[in-house]
Parts: sequence; C-alpha cells; structure tokens
Amino acid sequence: MPAHPTRRAWMGAATASPLLLTGCSPAKPAASPLKIGQRLRDVADETLAFYAQIGVQYATMPAAFRTEVSEGVVPPPGRAPSGEFRAWDAEALHRIKSHIEAAGLRVELINLGGFHRTLHGRPGFEEETEAVCACIRIAGQLGIPVVEYNFTPLRGSEGYYTVPGRGGSTLRAFDSARVSGLPPLDGVGTHTREQMWERLERFLKTVVPVAEQAGVRLACHPNDPPIAEFRGAAQPVRSLADLKRLAGVLDSPSNGITLDTGVMTEMGEDAVEAIRYFGARDRINHVHFRNVRVNRPYSQYVEMFHDEGEADLAACMRAFAETGYQQLLIPDHSPGIAGDVPGMHKGYAHAIGYMAGLRGATLRLSYS
Repeated sequence: MPAHPTRRAWMGAATASPLLLTGCSPAKPAASPLKIGQRLRDVADETLAFYAQIGVQYATMPAAFRTEVSEGVVPPPGRAPSGEFRAWDAEALHRIKSHIEAAGLRVELINLGGFHRTLHGRPGFEEETEAVCACIRIAGQLGIPVVEYNFTPLRGSEGYYTVPGRGGSTLRAFDSARVSGLPPLDGVGTHTREQMWERLERFLKTVVPVAEQAGVRLACHPNDPPIAEFRGAAQPVRSLADLKRLAGVLDSPSNGITLDTGVMTEMGEDAVEAIRYFGARDRINHVHFRNVRVNRPYSQYVEMFHDEGEADLAACMRAFAETGYQQLLIPDHSPGIAGDVPGMHKGYAHAIGYMAGLRGATLRLSYS
C-alpha cells in the first residue's frame, strides 16, 4: 500500500500555495479527532436513542423543542419571509441542550435561521443584527462552540426534483433550467451581487467581534444550489472564490465556513484541495460530508449515496485529519430509502456508518 503524505507534507503544500489570501493566513494544525455527528431536527427520546445506539456522540441542536419532524428528499419551494428574527430564549435553549446531552450526545452547533431584514437590506436590520449578536452570546454562555448561518436572500429550491437511485431509492437532483427566468417574489424583490456583498461584509464586521468575545466560531454555509441568482436575488457565496473572499473579510477563526464536500463538487471544484486550503488556515468551522454526481457544474447535479458520486470522500477524510480539523462532520442529506421513518433515520444510519469506517481507516493510517 502506498504511504500517505505526512501532515508536514500537506502543510508544506498548503503554505506554498499561490492562493494565499491577505488577512487569512495559515495556522498550525493539531491532531484531529474527526468528530462525526448528526443534525437533530427533533429531540424525541426515540430519535436521541437511535443515534446514540448507532455510535453518534455529537449533534447539532434545533432552537425549538420538537418531538416530530417530516423531512422530505426535496426541500419546500422558496417563499417570502414571515415573522421577525428574535434572540433565543436562553433558558429554553438550555433545556433542549440538557435533554440532548442526557441521552449521551454532546451539542456542538446550532443554526441561526433566517435574518431577513439584514439579508434584504430593509429598515430595522441594525436591530435584527443585534438580535443575532445576542444569539451568539447565548451560544457562548451555553458552551455551544459553533453557530452556523446561511447568507442568501432566497434559496432556489424549485430547481430540485427526484430521480430513482439504486434499488428503487429516491435521490435529490437539481437543474437550474427549472428556475431560469422565474420572476421576483413579492416580499423578497431583487438584490444585486454588489448589494449582497455590501450587506455580508457589514454583517461580518458586526458579528465576528462578538463571536470572538463569546468564544464562538461562525460557519457560513455556501449557497446551495450554487447558482448565480434566483428570481432576481443574487447568491453571494456560491463559489470557491466567494468563500475565500468571505474568509478574508476578517482574519479570525470566528469568521469561518461550513465546508460542504457536496457543494464543492457541485461547483466543479476539488473538495480535497478546498479542505487543505481552508483547513491550513483554521477556517473550517463545520463540515457537511456528502457526495454528488455532477452533469454541469453549478447548475445540474444529483445528490448520491455517500459511497457513490464524484467526491473522493476517503481523501476528504484524510485531508481533514492532516489539517487538524477539530469541529463536527455531519452527513447533511440522505436519499429516500424504502420503509424509512419521517426523520430518514435509515438513510442517515448508512451515511454515518460509512463515515465511521472512513474515519477508522484514516486515523489508523495517519496516526499509527
């Protein structure tokens, strides 16, 4: 068996890269635990017991106490926002976190949800951004190390549909032709790329210092699907260059990204090289670990089982280990499997088992 490169070799390659960003410098890696977890959409006792029994030790938590959930293969259509973004109730969040941890799962991340005044540049965005800051402080107080967020004015969900997979399973596919030319939505409007980046930079310069003080890392998920615009709304974080630009706004581990191996592959990028780049700079604060088959970069692809698709997930796992990644890896999406329950536990169990096998092989090879 050929020898795998050492961590020093990986780091040498990374620091010699011509792609170094001003204000985003490499960091010295530590040994990586490769923590595999699951995103909890509900906190029913049966759900928590299921994941604990299949070996999951870490989880992302919902901001509301739900005991039932219905998760489809295809997400619902995008629509105008309703309601106001409000700071979390710290006591309620503490109860949810304690309930999860009583089942043997350690909470590592919580997602912010939509802050639409900020995204759409509407009056009241300053107060809304302060509510985001309050959420970040609460996460720090509760010992939740990572807060994830999305920065998109509207997701292109209408481009998703299903196709048959192996054995009659159901796979999620995307084709931008399904959403091309759709009109703007009332309540959302049109937003240029320049406007979105002005808002994103203003947002980061406000919230990242708060995250630093709270001991929290922020993780921005790239726009998925990674199309340029949807219904007249530009998608500002839809390429590898965009993610590098985001990481360069403020030089801080608190200003990081969610590295999604599926989205990287959808973009036509090498997920392994992206891991090395951002991992060398300690800017990967969360990982969505999944696989896709791409027909046309950015615009046409199928989300596959983890052991199918174009991303070399074994090489991705090695790259996370070599760069000393310390945060969580979750499977993110699952195909539909016959006889599964609304929470898609069977599909996720397959994914988690596959990831655990890759982790075991990686750690034995890299650190033996």
